[in-house]
Amino acid sequence: MADTDSGARPRVAVLGATGLLGSRVVTHLRARGADVVEVSRRHGADASTGEGLDAAFDGVTTVVDCLNVATLSRRRAVDFFTTTARHVQAAAQRQGVARIVCVTILNARDPQVHRWLGYYAGKAAQERTYRAGPVPVTVVASAQWYELAGTLLAQLRLGPLSLVPGMRSQPLAADEAAAFIADRALESASAPAGDIAIAGPEVRDLAELARAVAAHRGGHRRVLRVPVSVTALGNGGLLPRGEVTTAPTRFEDWLRAGS
Repeated sequence: MADTDSGARPRVAVLGATGLLGSRVVTHLRARGADVVEVSRRHGADASTGEGLDAAFDGVTTVVDCLNVATLSRRRAVDFFTTTARHVQAAAQRQGVARIVCVTILNARDPQVHRWLGYYAGKAAQERTYRAGPVPVTVVASAQWYELAGTLLAQLRLGPLSLVPGMRSQPLAADEAAAFIADRALESASAPAGDIAIAGPEVRDLAELARAVAAHRGGHRRVLRVPVSVTALGNGGLLPRGEVTTAPTRFEDWLRAGS
């Protein structure tokens, strides 16, 4: 097992290394001088079955879980995140990994939040599974990313119309979340496990952000804001609580930069 306290080059495994977040985490880790092991099916490892994880974690000090599954189904999300977390914990213990960094969504564990979204219920189950395992876990809870606005445009479409829930959030750029996660992954292996949160600089309505993205892209797509104020998604349930690191980039600046 590598030892970041000894001054040796840290060796970090990133699960979901080819995804939107994972690929950015890999880039930031390498820019900081880390030896990065990319873990994905493309690289010969499958966290859903556990195949290839032992080899991927060989000599690794820290594992970063950036896994994702494209689903709105509560059952599928809970099964995926529970199963993968169990396999990662087991392989990490066998290989002597010192710490796991689990990336989750801000307030996903709150029952009033995840009752409305199956994917969030899956992330809540992932957190519980990791905490129950033998390897210490740092949970990094991120607010929604600006990139989500584009995803919401495609999820529920009726011809040229996109139906987007009016969820209030404090979003940030995925790249800033990735940089924050990379920094946490490179902390001393003896750093205490626990929860850390990051969010953006402003409270925004995700439907309004989706409308701005649609206008920026051109074309004729219209956004219909669907009120969800009677749920925790619309009445502040997604906003940070307690101590949180604030990313600096505003949405309009991110959009103008062409991200």
